[in-house]
Amino acid sequence: MRELDRVGEAYRHCEALVRAHDKDHYLASLFAPADRRPYLFALYAFALEIARVKASAREPMAGMIRLQWWLEAVSGLRAEEAGASPVMIALQDAGQRTDVLLAPLTVAVEARQAELHGMPAIGAAASVLAMAARFLGVEDETIAGAVAPAATAMTFLVSEPQKARDAYTAFREQVDKVPEQALPAFLAVALVPLLLNRPDAPQWRRQMTMLRTAWFGFPKI
Repeated sequence: MRELDRVGEAYRHCEALVRAHDKDHYLASLFAPADRRPYLFALYAFALEIARVKASAREPMAGMIRLQWWLEAVSGLRAEEAGASPVMIALQDAGQRTDVLLAPLTVAVEARQAELHGMPAIGAAASVLAMAARFLGVEDETIAGAVAPAATAMTFLVSEPQKARDAYTAFREQVDKVPEQALPAFLAVALVPLLLNRPDAPQWRRQMTMLRTAWFGFPKI
């Protein structure tokens, strides 16, 4: 298979994976410029892969070993093995095309490792949010104030609703400082108020919430 075909197939794999298992981020990505969407799909596919280790590992040590592979892959230590992973092929290509280093994603993997031992994976959500903004061409300092509360709100949405509510309020106070170019990275955060009130909200309502947010701004809690 030619390299161009191989990379294209990797991106298609990531898009299908995100569409099937993370519809919210899939739909949020559609608000990004068409040429940037594949990079977001690669990132969210990576986020899915490291997030589901906890559910599939029978014991923490097994999960730690699996996550160690991802840690080394995004650190650039497993170039040959990463070449066999569609997600890493696409993610590495995204990094090269946008001139964005993947090393900060080690924070996401380390947070998922800590999650195996009972710690909340706030760092995973924060790292992915920041990387999404980078792939959209936005520098970290312009989104710094919004990333932490957004990540906290999403992480505690189910386990600690009040903490999620407070964090979303803090996020909303910061989101006006986020450049419009980066908003697709944060659109899924707009679902927090809806899901706090209706955890079983149907997909069409979630989709409409993101659409209204793109037009009119983030909803109040």
